[in-house]
Amino acid sequence: MSSISTLLCITQWVVEVTIGIYVLDLISGLVHMHLDYQEIKNRELRLHAEKSIPDVIKFEENDPLFYKATPNDQYLWNFHVHHDAPYPSKDTEFELTMQIVRPLAIPYILSVVLCYMGYMHPTFARIWFGALTTGPLMQKTHFGAHARNHGVLNRETYVGALLCSLQDWGILLSPEEHKKHHEEFDCNFCIFNGWANPVVNQLRVFLSFTGIYPVDPPTRANRKERAADIAAKKLTGKDEKMKSSILNKAAN
Repeated sequence: MSSISTLLCITQWVVEVTIGIYVLDLISGLVHMHLDYQEIKNRELRLHAEKSIPDVIKFEENDPLFYKATPNDQYLWNFHVHHDAPYPSKDTEFELTMQIVRPLAIPYILSVVLCYMGYMHPTFARIWFGALTTGPLMQKTHFGAHARNHGVLNRETYVGALLCSLQDWGILLSPEEHKKHHEEFDCNFCIFNGWANPVVNQLRVFLSFTGIYPVDPPTRANRKERAADIAAKKLTGKDEKMKSSILNKAAN
């Protein structure tokens, strides 16, 4: 009887941990999708792009276009520029962790209070607190995928080989799966291990279909608009040169 109880206990633990990881991945995808689809109000800032982390740091520290922008526009630009300069992170490991801890702090405290007052079923509480507690690790798995795609993470060490295997098995975020997000910008938003991507991707399709989200994700739309501006400036430059040439010929 005790062996059956032990087996049931282990099974319950595995199921709860698995659900907790899925919930964590789902939360990461929903938050990521929401922030990706928020529009920067200042058009000039919205269309500004930097291609490397040193350039991002220099721009944010020295350019009035950034430091005179609203806090919300600053936050969104810093978030969206990850699509243009994905690796390494501009922020330290501690700051990356705190970016997750800060927004999770209030839900965590409220959950503790609700649990203490008896409003949470023990099974739900274990799954929910497991997901919230593991939350700060999601940026670690996220940038681990980028490290693999940039050749920084490899199988040359035991730890590297283990992490690569966990990525390949889908236990941690797959570099190939997340790479698609940085190519298309409208899918694969989940950053812990990608388990919830099918659900979040379908939700994004539905939100675009209903008009709540645009069909073109902001990053793709911004690149098109930026390219159109560049083409217009080139055309204007050619027109000015042609006009000048005509005037010079007329004067001669």
